[in-house]
Amino acid sequence: MSLTQLQPYLEAARASLQEQSGRVTSGRVRVLALLLKAGRPLTHQEVLADLATDADPLDRVTAYRVLDWLVAQGWAIKQAGDDRIFRFVMAEHVDPARANAPRPHTQHGHFRCVRCHRTFCLDDWPQHPQLSERELKRLPKGFVGEQVELLIHGTCAQCAGATN
Repeated sequence: MSLTQLQPYLEAARASLQEQSGRVTSGRVRVLALLLKAGRPLTHQEVLADLATDADPLDRVTAYRVLDWLVAQGWAIKQAGDDRIFRFVMAEHVDPARANAPRPHTQHGHFRCVRCHRTFCLDDWPQHPQLSERELKRLPKGFVGEQVELLIHGTCAQCAGATN
């Protein structure tokens, strides 16, 4: 992905980092911009591949450090898939036109394609608090649950050859 495609997101990422964290690095700006643009969970490999066309590509260690830093700062969520690959998604969606107006990442379902192995956010499938609460209460004695996640496995529209 070219820096031109990321431009509005780069500006939003830089402004957010300057306002919130103080320390702004090229790697942090580019990874944050990519997560903002993607709007779906990305693997470390997807981050590297999408930033590989840059004139100054990130090495894999720097990418891991930036992703882990974003998680530690509460900016991103790290999710482990059933394939044992971590995926990173924004903890806050930021409107690039309004970099200082974050919208909380709401709990919602995800769809995992069994062909291309991409994960998609199902924003129209919000998790109902009553359902999560009910499921957590059904745990065996002594178990303490923290959250319930919805993950649907299947074939995405692109892999299925859908036209709509």
